[in-house]
Amino acid sequence: MTEEERILRLENAFSTLAEMAAEQQRRTTRLDESFVALVELTRSHDESIDELKADLKVAQADTERKFAALAGAMKELAEAQAHADRRVDALIDIVREWRNGRG
Repeated sequence: MTEEERILRLENAFSTLAEMAAEQQRRTTRLDESFVALVELTRSHDESIDELKADLKVAQADTERKFAALAGAMKELAEAQAHADRRVDALIDIVREWRNGRG
């Protein structure tokens, strides 16, 4: 092999190595960009989760408030029903006494 052929082979090898290095650099750049995008998506996801947690706390507090109001309303309804039952019983007693007195 002549000196010129050796130099040409070395130049070709160097050129190939340079192309490979450039391609590797492009791949590394794309990988870095993908990593940055994944980090941003993760942060966005974490923020969304935090917002959902806050919304859930508000909804849970609202549900507990409504449940307490419903329990209070049910207690009032039970008391009103008991009062109505007592009044109906008293009315029945009055009607019985009236019938017994007339009969």
